[in-house]
Amino acid sequence: MPLFKRNNNQPLIPPVLSNRSDTLVEFSLGPDAVRNGGSVEDDRNELFSGYNPTRSGSGRFFDEGNIEEEDVEAIKQKTRFTKQESVKSAQTSVRLAQQAVDTGSNTLRKLEEQSERLANTEFHLDKAKGHAARAEDRTEELRKLNRSIFIPAVILNNDAKHARRDLKVQRHYEEKRTGREKTNADTRNRLAQGGREEINVSGSRGVRSTERGRFQFEANESDDDMENALESHLDEIEVLARKLKTIGTAMGGALDRQNGVLLVLEEKTGKLDERLHTDTAQLHRVGGR
Repeated sequence: MPLFKRNNNQPLIPPVLSNRSDTLVEFSLGPDAVRNGGSVEDDRNELFSGYNPTRSGSGRFFDEGNIEEEDVEAIKQKTRFTKQESVKSAQTSVRLAQQAVDTGSNTLRKLEEQSERLANTEFHLDKAKGHAARAEDRTEELRKLNRSIFIPAVILNNDAKHARRDLKVQRHYEEKRTGREKTNADTRNRLAQGGREEINVSGSRGVRSTERGRFQFEANESDDDMENALESHLDEIEVLARKLKTIGTAMGGALDRQNGVLLVLEEKTGKLDERLHTDTAQLHRVGGR
């Protein structure tokens, strides 16, 4: 049983009494209203009297001059860094190109030596062919001498013919050697012309230096030094590239000629081998084996 008896006719929370008309008059914002002894316009001016729009937030967004200077300086630094990297890359390219030229020159020299050895091999095969012909003549003499004594043996002297053949082989070998020496000399002259062209390229560097001033972003002494170094390296790369082309062309020609000589050697070796087998068989028959 509850201790207190509730009266259902009374509200739970007593109403708050207020004078509505007084409230409306007190908070009215009409043009003639007064507040703390002053007008609303005076209060607003006093409130915003210390506001400075240029100092609010980050001031750099409102200074266009600073923005342009920072952007220009950043572009200058990036351009300077890019040129430095370009100079380093050009130096590396020159070094690698020079190594390639040296390697190609050594390879070409070895190919020239190999061509000489192949030519000597062909020369000795031709001389072996002449010795095989002399052996055939001696075998024929033995066969005639071993016949019946009633059959006269007529022996012909073919030494003069063999001498003429040997002289022809010697002249042919010397003509080919002269042609090889001329080809090698032409290759060396083309490589030397590449060095002389380097002088002409460096002579035109001054003309390019005067023209590049129109396109330089920051034309000072440091920038000129980098531009000169870059142009010098590019000129060296051009000269080395021409030398590489000359070396490559000479190597290709040397390999083609050597392949032709190898085919000739294969053919001559096969014929000489067959001839030696035939001469050996005839010599055995003459000897009664």
